[in-house]
Amino acid sequence: MENKEKILFKPSKNSICGKSYNLLNIKLLNGCNGKCEFCIAAGTPFKPSADAQKFIDTANSMTQFSKVDVLGGEPTLYPNLVEVLKGIRPYKKDIGIISNGSNLKVLKECLPFLNTMTLSVHSFDYSKNSTGIHINENELKDLNANKGNVEVIAAVLISNKTVSNLNEIKAYAKKAKELGFSAIKLMELITSNENVDFIDLQDLLINFGIHQKNATLKGCFFELPKLSKYLKIKTYIKLCCPYNNVFKAKNFGIPNIEYQHDYHNVIQPDCSVTKSWVYDSFENKILNGDDLNVNYLKK
Repeated sequence: MENKEKILFKPSKNSICGKSYNLLNIKLLNGCNGKCEFCIAAGTPFKPSADAQKFIDTANSMTQFSKVDVLGGEPTLYPNLVEVLKGIRPYKKDIGIISNGSNLKVLKECLPFLNTMTLSVHSFDYSKNSTGIHINENELKDLNANKGNVEVIAAVLISNKTVSNLNEIKAYAKKAKELGFSAIKLMELITSNENVDFIDLQDLLINFGIHQKNATLKGCFFELPKLSKYLKIKTYIKLCCPYNNVFKAKNFGIPNIEYQHDYHNVIQPDCSVTKSWVYDSFENKILNGDDLNVNYLKK
């Protein structure tokens, strides 16, 4: 064990593969009405939620962060969500929310205080949607009709259980456009578990000019213009990197993966600030989320 080389995640300037990525996560609560096995919040220690003013004061005191993502758990289950957004709006340049879309009426109230809204809709075929959430499409159309300048994104994890090939991506994009979404986001599975079916987006989308095999070189989150044109909707790609995916790690000869951060960028439900996300266990853990947008250094 002592001879194994460890890979430490070191976002010392809170950047995405060398590019500026000034992001603060505000985790309002642990609770969620969904059941995504790959959720970033699954496996995190339970902490009781603070009151809204404490979230506001903590976030606004962290002046080095101009970009904020509000999430949970499911953030719309926090009773004072709108109050928090209203309180941080004057102090933050870019505010986003990440939700499973189960409480669209609450999300509609959030629109005046947001720049982006990301809804995790892992299939519009709800028998395949691994969130366990059935979204009211009439309410969704109404929200998108009133979104104004807010970019509302439908996010889907590419897997054999959800959307797994180009034809299914095309159908997903068509449905998202019909429902009024601004964009879609295609995400790879972040995993240390070898007993899963991993689909490599860079292989799947190679004909659309995806930038390179190694996501550490030019960034792991970007729009793919050629694919956007093909799908007729703005399309973001979110790649995992060989330092936090066991399948890619093998391809690049990385002997061991250690998921570790050294920069404070998560406000926990009790308003303590931690070094990114904190997990009780990585056993069989599938990880996915914005905390993977970091720099990597061997140590």
